[in-house]
Amino acid sequence: MIESYHFDGTKVVHQAVSAGELSPAAIWIDLQAPTVDEIRAVEALCAIAIPTREEMSEIEVSSRLYSEDGADVMTASVVHGAQKGAPAFAPVTFILAQGRLVTVRYSEPKSFKIFVAKLCRDPATLPPHHDHAEAGEIERIADRPPRAEQLLVGLLEVVVDRMADLLEMISADLDRIGDDIFSSSARKKPTGTGDFKKLLQRIGAAGDLTSRVRESLATLDRLLPFLQLVLDSRKGNGMKEGKARVKVMVRDIHSLNDFVSFLSNKTTFLLDTTVGMISIEQNAIIKIFSVAAVAFLPPTLVASAYGMNFKIMPELEWTYGYPYALVLMVVSALVPLIYFRYKNWL
Repeated sequence: MIESYHFDGTKVVHQAVSAGELSPAAIWIDLQAPTVDEIRAVEALCAIAIPTREEMSEIEVSSRLYSEDGADVMTASVVHGAQKGAPAFAPVTFILAQGRLVTVRYSEPKSFKIFVAKLCRDPATLPPHHDHAEAGEIERIADRPPRAEQLLVGLLEVVVDRMADLLEMISADLDRIGDDIFSSSARKKPTGTGDFKKLLQRIGAAGDLTSRVRESLATLDRLLPFLQLVLDSRKGNGMKEGKARVKVMVRDIHSLNDFVSFLSNKTTFLLDTTVGMISIEQNAIIKIFSVAAVAFLPPTLVASAYGMNFKIMPELEWTYGYPYALVLMVVSALVPLIYFRYKNWL
């Protein structure tokens, strides 16, 4: 599918078009799981070679960040599916060519939807056209269409913001998990196996999402310095403000990486705590069986002694022999329990 964005003189509008309906006036072409015909149409319009899905997935920096035939190609991994409970990440390619931004993706990151809504609602959020304009003199997008560089910087800002939102969501979820773990340890009733299983699943989901965000941040951390070089090479395009915003994104990513490390350590701590709680509960259960076995051992010994079929046993002819045997078994069971309680083993 092709989403084409163009400037109608007052605002940015978008529409889904076919391969034969592409307009040279498009300022942003978004390819979503494109077909061969759609790829060829965009390549012909922009005079570029769009990387294949396999090439987008390569991990070499030279395959993800390069300039070719006047086009600058940048690929980063972006997290998607977190809102559906099935987080994953997939490569997204950003291409600056012929004054247009071309994006190629085979996933549906929420950051793209957020950016499109902001762009069509309030395009002034993009970096301004003039670097040295005062606040009241900034040339608004209503007077001129945005450039490809502005669109790319704005889109990447939303991607980074979305990463920060995901990390905040993970942090809040880990806080709730910690409360559940330690509140369960304060209850007198042991936590059931099913509860521990749910806790482990939640911790695993948080750890998995954290690792995906970490990898996505790593690809963006490599992409932004390359983008700075691209903007430096286009000095005549008035992108000083855009370069400043890229530097801010670089600092944001470094701080987010530190926060990811904190979340990873917290996830490990909660995982170790949960496993320790499971061990404590299992030991408590084993202790109950051990105490029961020791407590019933003396009565069993008494019952075994009086259950022997010897012909001459003095107590057999005794009137109080049976009550005596019962009392002896009860006392022999209580003595170990009292001793365990005295030793604080129970």
